[in-house]
Amino acid sequence: MAATINHIHDDFAFVVLSKLPLKSLTRFCCVRRSWFRLLDNTYFMSMFRKNFLLKNLSHYNDTSLLLRFDESWIADNPCKSGMYSLSGERFENMIQLDLPDLLRGEWSFQILGSTSINGFLFIDCKQSGKVVLWNPNTNEYKVIPPSPFSIKFTTVYHGIYGFGYDSVRNNYKVIRQVELFNYNEERSSFWEIYCLKTNTWKTVDIDMPIYYHDNAEVHLYKDEKCHWLAKCKTYGCDSETHNKVYLLSFNMSDEMFVTTSIPSDVDDDVDYRYLAMLGGSIALISVYAETTSFHISLLGEVGRNESWTKLFILKSLSCIGRPIGVSKICDIFFIKEDGELAWINLSTEKIENLGLNGAFNCKVINHKKNLVKGS
Repeated sequence: MAATINHIHDDFAFVVLSKLPLKSLTRFCCVRRSWFRLLDNTYFMSMFRKNFLLKNLSHYNDTSLLLRFDESWIADNPCKSGMYSLSGERFENMIQLDLPDLLRGEWSFQILGSTSINGFLFIDCKQSGKVVLWNPNTNEYKVIPPSPFSIKFTTVYHGIYGFGYDSVRNNYKVIRQVELFNYNEERSSFWEIYCLKTNTWKTVDIDMPIYYHDNAEVHLYKDEKCHWLAKCKTYGCDSETHNKVYLLSFNMSDEMFVTTSIPSDVDDDVDYRYLAMLGGSIALISVYAETTSFHISLLGEVGRNESWTKLFILKSLSCIGRPIGVSKICDIFFIKEDGELAWINLSTEKIENLGLNGAFNCKVINHKKNLVKGS
């Protein structure tokens, strides 16, 4: 009896391990020698991928899909631009949402990230320079006041934006990296935070290198942390870290940064990187145009460089483009080379068109239907 209890057969153990979250799996792999190579085991990874796609995560409860679609800058009829609610098995039901009065005159606004936060969307109005928090459920919105820390500078550049919720203080926050320039060629760089409760900005005194976006669609929010794909900017220096891409994470509660190296197998030949939430995990989607493929790596734990796992490789995609969002059941939306919007299901690897074409500024957002907590 003792011998039986002390030994778990690998076949049984592998079935159990294949149903674990990636963070737990990467930690348990060091328990036994036979488990150590599981991530290289083709049969086991096939089981893990199948279970991963079948999970019904509470994270996605009460969510809907929103599409931000904008072709006003090229179309004769700008009425197609705006926000749409997507539903149906093939996302065939598209209902245009009413925008608040503040946004109706904004022909080129952008939504930060791929998820709402307790119903809030963070909107950057490029035309007017306004930054707005908007809840489509209630149609309430809040215009964030300008920061008082950059008045004497003639040029202000916001390299990184983040929006999230601090449950410790029941407060919503905006964090951004600021670079300032004036006519005297003076330059200043710092991080600042806006707090919704006090309606004020404050600077953040942290020893953090200057980071900048690797591309435009790289912001993700998960577990009260903002995440970006970013590069370390080292002016006038040939440092090896100058062009290295990191996952940069900021905790809204303790206001601390953490960096995580991206997967070592994501080489310089990648044409596009996209940060997404996939099955409740942080995912890096790497697009390779030459081989017409998507490579998808999942992060087990922030701050642990070795916890990335390449989970999916979608090869020979006939109409590869750049990703614009992910659904709760792991459908990846993307723009095809010809401008058509489409989506691919990770289980079937079948590509279907969404029925829209020609939009450059568009993305798919997972939106929580519940009302806002605190304000």
